[in-house]
Amino acid sequence: MQIIIHESISQVVPNCHLGYLTINDVIVRGTPPGLSQEFVKLQGKVADAYNLQVLPKLPRVLAVRNMYKKLDFDPSRYRPASEALVRRVLQKKDLYYVNSAVDVNNYCSIKYMLPFGLYDLDQIVDDIVYKRADDGSYINIAGNEISTDHKPFLTDAAGVFGNPTSDARRTAVTLTTRNLLAVVYADESVTTGELNEILDFAGNMFVCYNGGKVTGKYITQSKE
Repeated sequence: MQIIIHESISQVVPNCHLGYLTINDVIVRGTPPGLSQEFVKLQGKVADAYNLQVLPKLPRVLAVRNMYKKLDFDPSRYRPASEALVRRVLQKKDLYYVNSAVDVNNYCSIKYMLPFGLYDLDQIVDDIVYKRADDGSYINIAGNEISTDHKPFLTDAAGVFGNPTSDARRTAVTLTTRNLLAVVYADESVTTGELNEILDFAGNMFVCYNGGKVTGKYITQSKE
């Protein structure tokens, strides 16, 4: 399995690159106490460092939003997952605890202020293409039908399943998931070295709280 960046993305985001991990033989469970404690510490650091007025001006937030705008993906209407999570922290709203894998994913997204996607690898059919989707719709994790509307999506032989804002129910990670695909939707300013460090940290976190083993670490870039 590999991820390919389609020309419909690379033509407007020439420095587009994604980082991704495969983690096999995990055991997904309820949120471990240790991870909850890590979340409390991280939320405290974020709340001390930022506020809702500063957030939209942060270089990382601006860079992700700029990536969205290049793809005609309105970041005010379709807020990047990372920004949405940080906003919840700054609004003093409780974060959603889902399970030991999804919670690690959200932790990393807040820490690095980048959209992270997490998918059940066994539900993905053949290779993956990151592209602007055709007209159509999909069922999101909440069970709502959402228009694809030429938004950027990870797609496989069975259709769309993930993007930096909202993922499909089909590939959602549950307590029965045994193999994971984690994707970092990096903005153009993230260097390869930085992305490698982010992937290493995320891989260690996934294994720490879910067991298993990182079986692949990759960075895919737009073709020249």
